[in-house]
Amino acid sequence: MGKTRKWEIQAEGVTHIIEYKQGFVRKIIVDGVTHKVKSSNPIINVIDYEIPFDDTDCKLVVLGNKADLAVNGTFLGTKKPYEPMNGVPSWVWMFVGISIIGGFLVSGIFSLLIGVLMSLFYIQYGLEKKKSHVVSFFRACCVIQVATGFGVASLLF
Repeated sequence: MGKTRKWEIQAEGVTHIIEYKQGFVRKIIVDGVTHKVKSSNPIINVIDYEIPFDDTDCKLVVLGNKADLAVNGTFLGTKKPYEPMNGVPSWVWMFVGISIIGGFLVSGIFSLLIGVLMSLFYIQYGLEKKKSHVVSFFRACCVIQVATGFGVASLLF
């Protein structure tokens, strides 16, 4: 069974219940009314869903397995200000390509798989706007792939 997150907010003196259910089908339930939602990214779960109330601005943001509700520009869980999800920056996609293709060229299918796995972290941290994390994971991926290449070469020769 999937995970469920639930929030209760006050808007104009009325208590509203907002639920996010994660499973095979992702659903947002607002006061008993179900809305099916889809991720805007094919690789990692990214949802930025606006829930309209008269004077209260609510946005449900999901990134991976983390869901949080922003009310009037501030997230309830993390207390951070709301920033719209703009997508993955192009330089992150460049790192993804280098890791996957470069990994395959360095030592074949095993390094390609390492590149694919590490690319998931690039995309997640790119969406979270954590540049230093993306660069650190890219460096680690390169080191692991080169070490794997030397390991494969030493076994063959």
